[in-house]
Amino acid sequence: MGIPGLTPYAQEAEPLVQRSIAAGSIGASYSIVGSIFSDPVVCLIIVSTLNGAVQISLDGTNHFLPIPAGGTLIIDEKTNGIVLAGWRGVYVQDLDNPTTGSLYVSGFTL
Repeated sequence: MGIPGLTPYAQEAEPLVQRSIAAGSIGASYSIVGSIFSDPVVCLIIVSTLNGAVQISLDGTNHFLPIPAGGTLIIDEKTNGIVLAGWRGVYVQDLDNPTTGSLYVSGFTL
């Protein structure tokens, strides 16, 4: 029967397996966080418990966005009518020499 006023979606989002990288594994060159995504990503969530800022890349070469110490980034591609193509990953490099904490990446796919 559903909830009145809500339109059912043709596809249901599936949660991605969480990926992470510890501060000690983040260096001056890009390192992948976990593994690449095998499916398109419709919502990307990055959470830092690091004590220093890091730079994020989606291809391991080009800078995307910096993430401050303790920062969170949520990119809802589906709402904007786009998706992050499959076979990409989240890469991280040192900006501010984090020594403790981790960077976590998760999200949703269709």
